[in-house]
This record gives sequence, C-alpha cells and structure tokens, in this order.
Amino acid sequence: MEQPDHYSVLGVAPTATHEEIKRAYHALSRKIHPDRQPAAGASSGDVAFHQLSVAWEALGDEARRRAYDKQQSARRNKARGVVQDEIDLDEMAFDEDARTYTFPCRCSGSYSISEDDLGLGRDIAPCTDCSLKIRVLYEAVSDDSGGGDGAP
Repeated sequence: MEQPDHYSVLGVAPTATHEEIKRAYHALSRKIHPDRQPAAGASSGDVAFHQLSVAWEALGDEARRRAYDKQQSARRNKARGVVQDEIDLDEMAFDEDARTYTFPCRCSGSYSISEDDLGLGRDIAPCTDCSLKIRVLYEAVSDDSGGGDGAP
C-alpha cells in the first residue's frame, strides 16, 4: 500500500510556505492527537497522528522538504515514461514572445517547455515531432527571498 502524499496529509498545496505548513501541522495535531481522542477510536487516531508526524518530519525542515519534493518529482516522472536525456536550462534557447525554452531533438524536431510549466515544477519537455522527452534541469527561484530592495 502506497503512503499518502505528505502535502495531502497536512491539507496544504505543494507550493505552501513553511509558515502555512507549520500552521496546518499544529492545527491538525491539536485536532487528532491520540490523547484528545476517545479510547474507542484510539487505534485509528494513532495511525492518522503517525501519518501527520511523518508528514511534518519531511516537510517541516527545508532540506528534508527539498529532498522529499525531488523524490516525488522523480516518482511522477518515472510514471510518465522514459526520459531520453537531461538538459540544463542554460543550454536551451528562450523565445521571449512565446515564453518557451527549446532544445533540438535528434529527429530534427525540438523539445519545448513553457516558462509557466517550469514555474509549476514541471520539468519534462516533449519533442514536438517524435515521442522522445527530456528532463530540464534548473533551480527554482523563490519569490520570497527576503533580501534586497524588492526589485526582481
């Protein structure tokens, strides 16, 4: 049996901030903690609280959250099929008008991925002419860097 997604357990989106995750964890832990449950439902409450604790353990620390997100991304990519190659975003051409990145495919077509897809954490670019796919390697930039004068 597959474990539930940690974000689902906490009831937050994968894009949630650390503070949103922390608030969700504390609210749920107060609600479902085994000490607050009647004795008859203790075993199911223990399982739910254990899942909540595991989710908080994975998502409450930034380094563990990044590792979890990377693992989940790899699992989703594996489910989507075979990836031909991995290409760094810096090696791809950017089309300002279309807001897309492209890279030539060996079939004479091109791999293409939009800026919006990358912003949503999607990193698989299909070829426009054949069935090959590549994984685009890039670092996601956080909007809440907290430094500087607020300029992009």
